[in-house]
Amino acid sequence: MRNKVPGPLARQRALEQAQAKLYSIAGGSIDSGNVRLSSLTTWQRIEYFKTSEFRRWVKIEQAAGNEIFWLKDVDKTQGAGDVFTFFFKYRADNQLFSTQQLGVVQDFVRAKRQQAGLKRTPHIIRAPEAVVDMFRSKLDGQPGIGLLEFWSTFWASQIGLTREEKLRHVNAFAPLYVDKIYPGVAEENRLLEQLGVHVVIVSNGDQDVAIAIAPYLGIKPENVVGSHLIYDANGIATGINHTYEVFGKEWEERPQPGKALSFHYWAHVNRARFGWKTLDHRKMIIAGRDGDSASSDGGMMIYLEPPALGNFMVDTPGEPDRILKFYPVAAKYGTTRGQFFTLKQAASLSGAHP
Repeated sequence: MRNKVPGPLARQRALEQAQAKLYSIAGGSIDSGNVRLSSLTTWQRIEYFKTSEFRRWVKIEQAAGNEIFWLKDVDKTQGAGDVFTFFFKYRADNQLFSTQQLGVVQDFVRAKRQQAGLKRTPHIIRAPEAVVDMFRSKLDGQPGIGLLEFWSTFWASQIGLTREEKLRHVNAFAPLYVDKIYPGVAEENRLLEQLGVHVVIVSNGDQDVAIAIAPYLGIKPENVVGSHLIYDANGIATGINHTYEVFGKEWEERPQPGKALSFHYWAHVNRARFGWKTLDHRKMIIAGRDGDSASSDGGMMIYLEPPALGNFMVDTPGEPDRILKFYPVAAKYGTTRGQFFTLKQAASLSGAHP
């Protein structure tokens, strides 16, 4: 006798029980309308994933022929600092910039120093270190460059790389990031995968770097989507990247659509893995989403289908003001305000600075 496929009522009942169990741990309620009310730690969430309520809901959705996804950002969501800045510093420390690339970086540093009224420009060999110093200075509340400014030289400084060279660099770098990962993150990701929940990294950053560190996060490398270099007909990087990210100061305080588009693209490319000819959102269950950025992660949480369980906003260790930018964006644009949770990550073994 064939197993009976769970009907809509059975699925809804199982989901409501899983939601009730989550709120019993985190506080709040789905109907609260308050984005600040629910809160839990990573370790509490791991224990939640072990509960019969969560496991039963997952099994019922799977029995109904559905695939369950959990979407996550990378840096400041799963690990300290900005992993892509660490990769840039790794290239600088190991002198992995060509003369042409060093020239590009020096031009960037010269322009930024002139804007700041500083005449002296570091020697070309020191230019990458100067970029890192300016980025660190901004993080410390001093004059420097922000992340969007950093990205412009990050990609341009890869002009001339072959794909083989790029992959060799990121794979050598990846093990060095391990001590930046927040405690419990890898264990949680592996547990979700064991239960049949696909953990997907959705990043605006360098896809090759994110793929390289994914195994250390307990995530399958094929479950990563982000921005990536464009190579010419000879397989040489042009210094230009493909991204869905929306730039502009006006987008710093509103949810941007980049990550929503990226996940849709990833799901489309990977549809054959799940036995789909075309995408059908009735078969795609987004259980939850983790992020720390009010703009880019806010868009991932708001423009995609509502989560079955919730959107989890990371209270970044050492940056208490960061989540305060997230709350008003979630409250203004979020349509399921009671499904926002504050996720309290423990600090990593090493500092957040590059």
